[in-house]
Amino acid sequence: MNQERPDERRAKRIIMRELGISLDHADKNGGVDYRSPDATIAVEVTRVTDEEVRKGLRAWSESDKSPISGPPLKTCWLVFTSQTTPGLKTYRQRVHPLIAQLEAAGLEEFFDQQAGLHVLQGGELAELFKKLLITKVEHASAVPHTGEAGPDHVHRVFITVGGGGSASGSDEAVALLSESLAAKTDNAVKLSASGADQRHLFVWIDGATPFDIERALSHEAPSWDDDGDSGFGLPTRSPTLDPAITHLWVMHERSGRGWRWDGASWRALEDLSLEHEGGDA
Repeated sequence: MNQERPDERRAKRIIMRELGISLDHADKNGGVDYRSPDATIAVEVTRVTDEEVRKGLRAWSESDKSPISGPPLKTCWLVFTSQTTPGLKTYRQRVHPLIAQLEAAGLEEFFDQQAGLHVLQGGELAELFKKLLITKVEHASAVPHTGEAGPDHVHRVFITVGGGGSASGSDEAVALLSESLAAKTDNAVKLSASGADQRHLFVWIDGATPFDIERALSHEAPSWDDDGDSGFGLPTRSPTLDPAITHLWVMHERSGRGWRWDGASWRALEDLSLEHEGGDA
């Protein structure tokens, strides 16, 4: 018998709250995840994510647990690298000595493209820059303190991982999400076999979802509900869905922000349970 997953239960709560209905767990031995008691509504819960990126993010979170050796820093640094950089579990430990060398050379910033040109031209810091490029440092920047750090403060390197690229807005996110869902044919098969009048697909996205999709619903600027010209508000484009899917729900797991497509228009969603939990899930 298939058991409810935590993300399935969370999706069920959101749908029941939004629609004012009850849902019963239906996926005992296959089939859709939930049905309404009168069987007119069926719900399937899925996720659009990159498992390799998810593994990388888990490894990166482990790097804080290991000690760091190397010369002390004069200030803190921000270092940016990709979600798919190899060896993220020990990344902080490997990059700290290189950042100390940057600092000792009197630099406060590093950009990979500029560094690549410096290496090709045989500049005086070519060897150090090669090591930083091999370590997949995309950008590093010193963060001077303004007096708020106490005498016991230990300067450190803070790592930020991301998917890179650019995101043009919510409509692009919908188009790319539609393409990803088209490749996950099992969702439509299950919903079609349900025989329900309304067939809802609930899609979780997260930090390991392709950047052009997840950016629109993350807490990153531009904000998810920007009503200016950034294109990161509610989508204006209809999703391209298999006919078996009549309703689409999309929610960012961390931010708790999302959208709901009812077959005719988009509405904003918010996971109110995050307010009671006091933070991101």
